[in-house]
Amino acid sequence: MSTTNLSPEDFLSDRPVGELVFGMDDSSESETSDGVHFKEAGYTGTIDYRIRQLSYSSILTLHQCPRKFQLYKLRTTHRSEELEKSTITFSFGHVVGEAIQMVFEGLPEEQIIWKMFRAWRAPLFAIDEKLKKSFWTAIIALQKFISLRKQGFLDEYDLVHYNGRPATELSFAITFPDGFRLRGFVDAVLVHKVTGKIIVLECKTTGATNVQPATYKNSSQAIGYSIVLDAIFPALSDYEVLYLVYQTGSLEFTTLPFKKDYLQRALWIRELLLEIERIKMYEEAEIYPMHGESCFMFGRECEYYQTCTLSTAYLTKPCTPAEEDTLDYQVNITLLDLLDAQARKAGLTDETLPTV
Repeated sequence: MSTTNLSPEDFLSDRPVGELVFGMDDSSESETSDGVHFKEAGYTGTIDYRIRQLSYSSILTLHQCPRKFQLYKLRTTHRSEELEKSTITFSFGHVVGEAIQMVFEGLPEEQIIWKMFRAWRAPLFAIDEKLKKSFWTAIIALQKFISLRKQGFLDEYDLVHYNGRPATELSFAITFPDGFRLRGFVDAVLVHKVTGKIIVLECKTTGATNVQPATYKNSSQAIGYSIVLDAIFPALSDYEVLYLVYQTGSLEFTTLPFKKDYLQRALWIRELLLEIERIKMYEEAEIYPMHGESCFMFGRECEYYQTCTLSTAYLTKPCTPAEEDTLDYQVNITLLDLLDAQARKAGLTDETLPTV
């Protein structure tokens, strides 16, 4: 194909430029640009398996920049080396959150610190001076929380147990039409010893000087926890999400409680379906838009900044069976199950149920 014969569709296509201009043969394309080598049993569509596995964090990435979402999901081979600072940030939040869960489970401090050490992914002596994040300040956060518990923090609540296991890091998966799934984890579920009031505990860390409720109040992540609560407490009509935010600058915890009801979940379901339709639209157009305003965030360049304008076929690896999500989620439901539960709580009959 000569350059004079290129059509507008060719320019919009995500096929390798060399194939369009120089006539690369099919055998070359099959090795580099197929991208959908693995399909789970029963799936007949064309969207890459990895694209269809969603989470709260991946949807946030989709909002920031669809192109970044695509490249991250497809495990790009041209991702720049992860900055040590971002590795520290991820490790810090992860180990502090897990440490708080283990305190509720009753593990001794020494055992918790050992587990934190094993889960730490950055260099042991690495430190983010500005945000005061390191393995050692993570231990301080643990000791601060242990001190809070000794002062009676949430002493009137018990940790819920589900299927014989403490309700910490509870996993759930929702299956949507066309092979899409949303996966997530609940930090901890607590129940009041007297009233039976349910609280979902969500642990966060921040380097911000002031904690703003607006940062967390309307987070869709908190609405998704109702899925797990349906499995544990089917008759529950509302619940509270308690954000426990650790400020690395002041070395203090801040609590932000938010009440959630099932009307909010009805809107959340519709929003999820819209997100899925948006991804399907990008796939059909063979274009994931690049949001330039997200190229520089949180004080650093996006890891795909230098390569995201190149052809996807040469940036990504094909999907293999090894990348299938085989985690045994504790709560597994379908969209129809979700709609049925929502309808029962709203008092709807079969005749008034919405169609999918």
